[in-house]
Amino acid sequence: MAGGSGLVWSADEVEQAREATSTLFEELGLAAYLFAIEPREGGWELKVECAVKEGWEAITLPVDIQLLLSSRVDPDARKRVLETWAPRLAACRRNSGGQA
Repeated sequence: MAGGSGLVWSADEVEQAREATSTLFEELGLAAYLFAIEPREGGWELKVECAVKEGWEAITLPVDIQLLLSSRVDPDARKRVLETWAPRLAACRRNSGGQA
């Protein structure tokens, strides 16, 4: 079902993005979290709600979808995504207690 927004994406592409995101979150050592990744007019967007010491935090990040999809097979792409996401998601990590 295509809307009038001009966005072109497939269910398969969205599923690949979700799988890649889940894998990267595991590498980052995130604790409890919920996320949605979806195309927007200006590009893709990742919305994360994660457990932090004080409860839950909501974070929204822009996503380079090609880089994210490449991260599934390309170690350099994976490293670039992790380096971009790690600082923003630091409070969500299982071991965030003693690290700044």
